[in-house]
Amino acid sequence: MNNNNNKLDKIPSLIPSVVFVGKTNAGKSSLINALTNQDISIVSDIAGTTTDEVVKRFELLDAGPINIIDTAGLNDDSQLGQQRINKTKKAMKRATLLVYLCAVNEVLDLTEYEKYPDHKLLVFTKIDLLDKTELDNLKQLHPQALFVSNFNEEDITKFKVALTKLISISEKHLLENITLQFNKIVHVIPIDSEAPKGRLILPQMQLIRECLDFDIISIVLKESELEQYLIDNDDIGLIVTDSQAFKIVSEINNNRFPLTSYSILQANQKGDLEYFVKSIPFLHYLKEGAHILIMESCSHNASHEDIGRIKIPKMLKEIIKKDFTYDFTMAHDFPDDLKKYDYIVHCGSCMLSSTIMKKRVRQAQELHLPMSNYGLIIAYYNGILNEAINIFGIERVN
Repeated sequence: MNNNNNKLDKIPSLIPSVVFVGKTNAGKSSLINALTNQDISIVSDIAGTTTDEVVKRFELLDAGPINIIDTAGLNDDSQLGQQRINKTKKAMKRATLLVYLCAVNEVLDLTEYEKYPDHKLLVFTKIDLLDKTELDNLKQLHPQALFVSNFNEEDITKFKVALTKLISISEKHLLENITLQFNKIVHVIPIDSEAPKGRLILPQMQLIRECLDFDIISIVLKESELEQYLIDNDDIGLIVTDSQAFKIVSEINNNRFPLTSYSILQANQKGDLEYFVKSIPFLHYLKEGAHILIMESCSHNASHEDIGRIKIPKMLKEIIKKDFTYDFTMAHDFPDDLKKYDYIVHCGSCMLSSTIMKKRVRQAQELHLPMSNYGLIIAYYNGILNEAINIFGIERVN
């Protein structure tokens, strides 16, 4: 991105999810009600009052809208307790920010909390149960934690400030670290049968919005209109297209201007683009029957043109000349155990925060499991991967 376009703070692409977790009766629901000044969750002295997720949209001053998620206790020992705990753990995985609560009169268990290396906040509640000496001692043991009484307005204000600060560590830009020679982006948007009728898909809207925010000129075309536009104009900083139109757009462009896709921009924004690129050659080391996970971040009706379930497997068959075994997962259902897989192909992740996407990449990296992205696979299939990643300045694939 041009250096003179740094006037705005980083812009989150999705509404952050703040997930409140802890043992039963830790004060999760009470703190949420105090935070929002509404009776969002039922509050009682009976442990296990919250038995399922409660979701509330809330406008946090200086941070914007957030999704607040109240969860069942991590020690729920009721008849359906384990199912509720499993659901809570799933909510934790999709948290943009994890708020882990512990009442000061309970034994602190950070087993689940420590599984999340970043974007989390430890909060001790019910501090009015301790005298000053006891509270000071606890603060010395946990200097990074926040200490609140849900009945103290000053404590709730401090909690709001802490949330705002953590949430403000937001997504990178789609155009992060990209230098445009000209202040104009051409968006080549084919009519996609899988897109909602009459609407653009989310990545297209996000990039157009970012261009507006940074005073970058946007030209929106169909692929049939591109050739004439390139003949008439030579001040184009970047061409961005849907991955499925890569081949035809590349042929029309003929290496005149930088080219990439929405999916690859998202890989750079939220994932680990360099790791995804380095994983491409490992496709050729896959054995017959290798187990591949194809991950879609949103749920939609599959069609005969479905990219994840239909097109990607066909492309891999043509590239590698082998038959593979596929698992397909959607939305937040990322497997806990990845050891059975030999390769992961992830979508662009437009419906996921960078926090969630980076967790997934980290899981793969810890197992040395190659992982790539729809856009990169499609670019490689069409023989234009180096062209599609050139603008990011990362090492090319031979």
